[in-house]
Amino acid sequence: MFVASSHVAGYAARMPRILPMLLLLFGLSAATGVQAQEIRRCVTPDGQTMFTDRRCEDVGAATRAPPAPRAPGNTGLHRYGCPRRLSELVTLLQTAVDSRDVNRLSSLYLWSGQSDAAANQVLSRLEAIVQRPLLDIVPMYPQSDPPTWDVDNTATTPSLDGSAIDAPLPAPTRPRPWGLRLEQNLASGTPARSVLRLRRQYNCFWVTF
Repeated sequence: MFVASSHVAGYAARMPRILPMLLLLFGLSAATGVQAQEIRRCVTPDGQTMFTDRRCEDVGAATRAPPAPRAPGNTGLHRYGCPRRLSELVTLLQTAVDSRDVNRLSSLYLWSGQSDAAANQVLSRLEAIVQRPLLDIVPMYPQSDPPTWDVDNTATTPSLDGSAIDAPLPAPTRPRPWGLRLEQNLASGTPARSVLRLRRQYNCFWVTF
C-alpha cells in the first residue's frame, strides 16, 4: 500500500511538467496537419490551372491569370470578343484561317438554333476551311439595278426665268454586303470557294452558311 502511494505521488509530481510538453507537441502536430492540407490554386504561364500545397511563386505560377493583352486598333471589339465592325470580322476570319484554328473560326459562327447533327456538319465544314490556304476574302453584294446616272432619265428643274435646267442626280448608295467569299486553294492547287453569310446579332457581326 505504501509502495502504490509513493508511485502515485511521483506521477502527480511529474504531471505539471509533462502536461505543457504534451500540449506543445499536440499543437505542433495540429498546425503541421493544417498546413499540409492547404491546397492552392495556381495558373501557369501558359494559362493552365494547377493545384499544389506550395506557394504559386515557388512552382513558377501565379495566383491568377494575367489580363490578356488588347490588340492595338481593336477598340470596337465587344468585351466578349465579337466584332462590331465588318472590317474586324474580316481580320478575325483571316487570322483564324491562317493559323488553322477551327476553334477561333467557330467562335465567329452564329450557332443559335443548331441541332447536334447540324452543328457537327457545320464544324466539319469549318475544319475543311482552315485546312486550306487563304488567298482572299471578297465581300458579296446583292444584285441591283444599274445606277440612275447610267439611264437616260435626267431630271430637270425650272430656273428663275422659267427655263428648264439639268439637275444633278444624287449619287446612289452602295448596297451593304450580305456575305463574304473565301478564295482558297486545295492541296492539288484547284481553286476552292466558300461563302459565309453575314448576320448581325447582339450588336456584333457573325457568319453562317
